[in-house]
Amino acid sequence: MGKLLWSPTEEQKSQSEINKFKQYVEEEFGLSFASYHELWAWSTTELANFWKSIVGYFNLEFHSDFTKIFEPSADSTSFIGTKWFDGATLNYAEHVFRKATDKRPALIFQSEQKSIREFSWTELESMVLNLQAYLKEKGVQSGDRVAGVLINGIEAIALFLAVNSIGAVWSCCSPDFGEASIQDRFEQIEPKVLFANASYYYNGRLFEKSESIKQLSERLPSLLACIFIDDNVWKGILAKDTTQAKLQFTAMSFDAPIWILYSSGTTGKPKAITHGVGGMLLEHMKALGLHQNVQDGDRFMWYSTTGWMMWNYALSSLLMGNTLCIYDGATNYPDKLSLWKFAQESKVDHFGVGAAYLISCQDQDLKSLGYQPKTIGSTGSPLPPDVFEWLNVQFPKSQIISLSGGTDVCSAFLSGCTLLDVYAGEIQCRTLGAKIEAFDVNGHPLYEEVGELVILAPMPCMPVYFWNDLANKKYYDSYFEKYQGIWNHGDWIKITKNDGIIMYGRSDATLNRGGVRIGTAEIYNVLNKTEGIVDSLVICVDHENGSSDMLLFVQLDDCLLTDELKGEIKRVLRQQYSPRHVPDDIFQVAAIPYTLSGKKLELPIKKIFSGIPIEKAISIDVMRNRESLDDFEKIRRFWIKS
Repeated sequence: MGKLLWSPTEEQKSQSEINKFKQYVEEEFGLSFASYHELWAWSTTELANFWKSIVGYFNLEFHSDFTKIFEPSADSTSFIGTKWFDGATLNYAEHVFRKATDKRPALIFQSEQKSIREFSWTELESMVLNLQAYLKEKGVQSGDRVAGVLINGIEAIALFLAVNSIGAVWSCCSPDFGEASIQDRFEQIEPKVLFANASYYYNGRLFEKSESIKQLSERLPSLLACIFIDDNVWKGILAKDTTQAKLQFTAMSFDAPIWILYSSGTTGKPKAITHGVGGMLLEHMKALGLHQNVQDGDRFMWYSTTGWMMWNYALSSLLMGNTLCIYDGATNYPDKLSLWKFAQESKVDHFGVGAAYLISCQDQDLKSLGYQPKTIGSTGSPLPPDVFEWLNVQFPKSQIISLSGGTDVCSAFLSGCTLLDVYAGEIQCRTLGAKIEAFDVNGHPLYEEVGELVILAPMPCMPVYFWNDLANKKYYDSYFEKYQGIWNHGDWIKITKNDGIIMYGRSDATLNRGGVRIGTAEIYNVLNKTEGIVDSLVICVDHENGSSDMLLFVQLDDCLLTDELKGEIKRVLRQQYSPRHVPDDIFQVAAIPYTLSGKKLELPIKKIFSGIPIEKAISIDVMRNRESLDDFEKIRRFWIKS
């Protein structure tokens, strides 16, 4: 057990949303819970009653009511096909605007180049109304896809709300993604309209995107229009007089798609993970309201790009009657205090970032800011115990909430609880409705031992499907192949004595860069076209302090790995995809190791570089070219010493 850092006061407990919810459930069902853990156990066994209580507590409004709350999947080998709130129709954007009030700003925005500005609900509603009218004029209907390549700005928020209000499906990439990466995503979903920033600033530099976006639009035959933010067409859309109009909200079925996010495995194109409108509403109200204690009138921020699921998560704070605070740009420009100063000046109550940024700030004195948020959130990778302790010194009154979840569920199923203590290095709890355990390789539960994170019961936030995934094959292979009928998430966890959770990073070979999961196929797609490279293998090695290293191994065609070639590899990866795709180290090897069936041994190589002996990391009998391991072992010894 880590060091005890924070305990809620009796007043904090009694005034917390999760305590009020506990009392609501006790009164509604005639129950009594002695602890949070008893409430959690009930929520993961009485699924229908639990999710019905979320609907009641947060007063969800249906256009048409449900006929049945929960119907398990007919397929005993997976959760795919589980039905939630069958017959119900509703609209996400409508729930956002029911909290509209000009007694507080809707949004507060700042970027590297623009000073803080507040946007009222009246301004936001006017922008959404104009965009809604434009989309209807272009013939966008319920179920159609609308895509964005956008910075984390006001326009992205307004566009999503307009798209969702008419029942269309949203999908967005950050502009630091390369053209090939964006095309791999959007060509799968065939968007009707594309909105993009022609340029953006990052770390003090201006990046032009107009030409690459134009080329991208030409490769998406489904597009009816491509609109650049702030050009004359955009300005014309927003200039139209809609004072006599009123926002309209299309009723969508509970499992109708709300947005499409992307996550990659080791082969093929990024998987287009499709989430349902009802599942996201329920899950985000639960996750933000109950577990992060986000209450009406608070101010919420989570530093993110539009291509990370935390953008969608932060957006949902508007459902709670919050002001959403948005910062666009580099966290360390012009210095590491920029983000903290924005939070202080914006009076942010809930401050959230990636763990890597918090790790990098340990050389800063933040006490001088005089800033004490209600909560400090962290996700993207495990937050080391020493960073917990450092944060506690800087912000002794703040509850540190480490989160873990993923693009797969667009939420956090390991999170905080204002009824529980905070221990260094531990996530406080498994969230309500998330029946999570740690399993060994044989499917047996583990306690106080490291095991695979599994989910034993379905949740409404699980994908409704993957786009164009015939017979749900990719969906099944992603989560249900290892333990039949049980969701396997691909994380190493340990459940502690006090029912907290310690994260140990990814258990699969998928690359994790600052919380964004990158499929190795994206790296290989570029390197396969790079002159002189015959083959390649890439891994991410996680360290105890929360950092990680991406290592790239290349097999070359009768040449040596020069500094010039290393530079070219990094340049092309950055240009074609994003800075996150650039490896920390590049090594030359004689050959890439394969199994007899032709699969690259990514995970075993990762295990070797994580310190596991070769004989325990790899079954030599399944290898096609066992001699290839010699170079990797030599490099590992050199790399560890360096």
